[in-house]
Amino acid sequence: MTIIDQTDIEILKILGQNSRIQWKELGQRIHLTGQAVGNRIRRLEDLGIIEQYTIAINRIKLGQVVTAFITLFVQTANHSGFQSLFQDEAISEVHRVSGEGCYLLKTHFASNEELDMFLERLLKYGNYRVNLSIGKLK
Repeated sequence: MTIIDQTDIEILKILGQNSRIQWKELGQRIHLTGQAVGNRIRRLEDLGIIEQYTIAINRIKLGQVVTAFITLFVQTANHSGFQSLFQDEAISEVHRVSGEGCYLLKTHFASNEELDMFLERLLKYGNYRVNLSIGKLK
């Protein structure tokens, strides 16, 4: 079991809000030196707790005003053909799920017409259910 303390949790919380924060500034917020923060971050990376650093993209400002969560019900046990679709730029997340469906896709489109064209392509792999996002709360 990996041992992390409250300070590590605070570091993760702050990095989750701004992964580009300088170690010195982060250290000032949690009362550590920048070097100590850097050592802790490297340890969290080495332990695999921090896997990557990402950015948050405002899809609406990019013109992608339609966010759809698509549950895909794959018709075959061979999912490898479908997995090539994961590279589509409209898909921001793919989760293999239990319960109803095989995969849950988070997708973004400029219009309902673009969504419709994507759904037509999905029919090659199976049936789907679509839930549209009304607004992001968190």
